[in-house]
Amino acid sequence: MEAQTRGASLLATFGSFRSEIDAHYDRRERCIKISRDITALSKKAIFTLHRISTGDKAAIFREAEKKFDELRVLFAKLAVEVHGEDFWRYEKSVSPGIQEFLEAYTFYHYLQHSTLPSLSACQTALDPSPSALAPPPSTSDDPALPPPPPPSSILITAEDYLGGIADLTGELMRLAIARVGSSLGSEQGMAEIRTLGKFVRDIKGEMDPLAPYARWLNKKLTVLDQSLGKIEAASYTLQIRGAEFVDSSPAMLDLLSKGPSFEVEVA
Repeated sequence: MEAQTRGASLLATFGSFRSEIDAHYDRRERCIKISRDITALSKKAIFTLHRISTGDKAAIFREAEKKFDELRVLFAKLAVEVHGEDFWRYEKSVSPGIQEFLEAYTFYHYLQHSTLPSLSACQTALDPSPSALAPPPSTSDDPALPPPPPPSSILITAEDYLGGIADLTGELMRLAIARVGSSLGSEQGMAEIRTLGKFVRDIKGEMDPLAPYARWLNKKLTVLDQSLGKIEAASYTLQIRGAEFVDSSPAMLDLLSKGPSFEVEVA
């Protein structure tokens, strides 16, 4: 009888372990799914913002802000899954989505203010709206029991913040390249590209010393170096070609901006 009791106790113990592990993996899969949804929606916000060179700025910003509102709803759902100390247990599962959001938000902030938002400003931007944080109605039969507390906001770590800024430089590179075609012969356009190059160069100078302290920053800095090289090459080429044809007609400048090389016959 004692052996049977001991065996039943062991089975119950291992059954609880199994339930705990199953719950962990189920929650992890939910976190990964929400993080992927955040990544996909953040990319859509970035694609929207890249239309700013050719579209109505106010309309594009409003469209991007709607996507940020949708992202805050997703973060509210994620906060339920990683409430409290559970955040650090699932931090690696949710970090890619957080960094993609930061890439989109810092790009949005730069286009409006030509500066980087602080870590605290990014944290505030990620906070869910009051309606998203509202606790669900109580299902308890005991009206004396208080409703469950609302989930706290997702924490933005210093590593995620640095990762989001490093990814931002890729979007700034694409913005600079997109402006090359419309900037030939325009001093203002060329000044904007030089400003973008200097901004990315300043980011690199600040982030290089921090590489040993963030687990994936080294890899991102390699991509940052490539983005900076492309901006500098585009700026150099634009400056040289613009100087060669400074007195050319608008039609000639438009032809140059389209890229194919051609020979000019000299009389």
